[in-house]
Amino acid sequence: MLDQSRHTSPEAKLLSAARRLFCNEGIHATGVARIIKEAGVARKTLYDRYGSKDNLLRAVFAAEADMWFHWFDHDIPSRGKEPLARILSLFDLLEHWFASSEFFGCVFINAVAEHEKRNGWIRDIAVAHRDSINARLRELAVAAGARDPDELTEKMGLVVDGAIVNAMVTGDPRIAAIAKAATGDILARALGFDARRNDCE
Repeated sequence: MLDQSRHTSPEAKLLSAARRLFCNEGIHATGVARIIKEAGVARKTLYDRYGSKDNLLRAVFAAEADMWFHWFDHDIPSRGKEPLARILSLFDLLEHWFASSEFFGCVFINAVAEHEKRNGWIRDIAVAHRDSINARLRELAVAAGARDPDELTEKMGLVVDGAIVNAMVTGDPRIAAIAKAATGDILARALGFDARRNDCE
């Protein structure tokens, strides 16, 4: 997560402030002046680093995408070789995120909710992010031996998105544990055995 201590770089301060304001108050409602005030940097810094508010928003999207890719490329593989354990460990990472001071919901979901749904660069970026995450989930579904990995991927993606939205609305990080149990049920049905028990073995 982005840290906004005095040791943090100007870029990280801008990203952290922008993400918090974009998610909590809306992209349209958040002006450049508010972002630089929250970040504690000069206006010139924002324009030197990013050039525009839209480019700063693109950088916020990229930073959140990097968090997900770090989970899939580093954190989840460290949970062991068993595909089912890896799938379910995603919800442990989500719970940690939900409980952190840097959780304001998903910037992709929030941005699309605020903007035109049928077209536009924001929707395109959000769809590309969804496709990238689903590709990672599908790899895990294939490794787990799913007969229909595409369907299983869509089901898991829906649970993940639902958990994020519910955690944002309720402020309760334990939503992730419920989502983990629901995914265990989905896996058990898709794979023909108790995925949650297998996770504990």
